[in-house]
Amino acid sequence: MHRAFAVVLLAVAACARRPAPVEPSARALFRDLERQVTVAAATGWGVDRIEVEATLDNALDASCRVDPVTRRLLRRWLDDRIVALGGPVEVAYRARGKDLSRVDELLMVSRVRLVLARAEEVAADCPFWLEPEQPFRGRQISDDRWQLTFGGGGKGIVIRQGDRIDGSFGGAGRVLLGRTFVEGHGVYAGVELGGNATFPKDPTGVRTSLTIGADLVVPVMYRHTLTSSYLEAEAGWLGHATERDWGALDHGIHLGASIGARALRTRFVFPGVAFGVSWERTFLPGDDLTTLKIGLRVAFDLDL
Repeated sequence: MHRAFAVVLLAVAACARRPAPVEPSARALFRDLERQVTVAAATGWGVDRIEVEATLDNALDASCRVDPVTRRLLRRWLDDRIVALGGPVEVAYRARGKDLSRVDELLMVSRVRLVLARAEEVAADCPFWLEPEQPFRGRQISDDRWQLTFGGGGKGIVIRQGDRIDGSFGGAGRVLLGRTFVEGHGVYAGVELGGNATFPKDPTGVRTSLTIGADLVVPVMYRHTLTSSYLEAEAGWLGHATERDWGALDHGIHLGASIGARALRTRFVFPGVAFGVSWERTFLPGDDLTTLKIGLRVAFDLDL
């Protein structure tokens, strides 16, 4: 199990974002449009004209907050990047054996260029309340800001104590406050409260009545965000109690890792979902209690 966590941490460290402009506002606008194009392409990108129009509202929500000089700066950067990647994309696609996987970045940059061009065409229609920001920090990205992340979901649980292995089920909710940085790095801390239900076996192997338990976790989490997905690794203190005596809190440790994806901003939050696994050990007199928890979590990120 410890080896699995090490592999996850190495994978996180190896991830890197694609190149972007150096100028902060142009960089944020590119990252915004990149996210929009990537999310749209995830369900299948068809005719350019139709797909570009479908993204126009979100594109203008970002582009209207950037001054024309910055938009032109990004346009020139995109043109240079397309050339550097061997574009135009139609030519590169045929030259590389008509394999889309060999032109994936070029295809994304070309689509961002189309979306930006269309947004510039109708920029005169920007609402008067959307004024250029300096610097522009992005509408679909969360770099360099405080963030609240919260959510919850269900879990399947494998329990081991001594030679006994059993199964259980439960759920948990969490809220964490964190700080994001450039290049997708973020650090968070908070609390998670979970509940579980078991039908434990007695020494003869016969299952007893339903037992309700509760776990309190205080994790410190590192998140690495890519374009629309993220990887997380966390560790923290664990407190475990059961209905037999809620006041008797047993201490332990918690390790966890998850992979998730974020949708585009919905009003004030970024909805998403994450698949996670955690390993926990509760220190008890005699045999310690070890649990492996696997489940899905609905997550919401709120930029502060």
